[in-house]
Amino acid sequence: MKTGVAIAVIVVLIILAFVGGFVAYKQGDAAGYQTGYAKGTQDGEKTGYTNGYNDGEAKGNADGQKTGYDEGYNKGQQDAHQSYASGEQAGEQEGYNKGYNQGWYNGWSYGWRDGWWAGCTNCWQQCGPLVTGGDTGQHASGPSEAWMPSAPTPPPPQK
Repeated sequence: MKTGVAIAVIVVLIILAFVGGFVAYKQGDAAGYQTGYAKGTQDGEKTGYTNGYNDGEAKGNADGQKTGYDEGYNKGQQDAHQSYASGEQAGEQEGYNKGYNQGWYNGWSYGWRDGWWAGCTNCWQQCGPLVTGGDTGQHASGPSEAWMPSAPTPPPPQK
């Protein structure tokens, strides 16, 4: 009977070892799963946020650098709520207004200020002593405003 008891004790110990091992396995598996899930979730959110932020910033910068006529013209094509015709019309109007305003500015700068007035002043500086007869010790430093035409007044800019 001693042998039977010894065998029974050994069988019970083996069963307890298997049960204890299984319980330890389940606890380790649960703890590992929870730790891994939490870490994976945290890392995934961080990576997703960083990638999304960087991609969004790059796309925003690329899209934000369009200007002038292209911006106005392409606005209609890029905006899903506007038709192609309305975008073309907005771009054409913006380009026309910018060209109109720049044309008047260039006309004033190059035609009047740098053209006529610069030529008149240069002529006066070169020919003034000849016109005054050269008998005066000093002549006027510039042309008389009495015969100078008034500067053209540009119309108000287009908006």
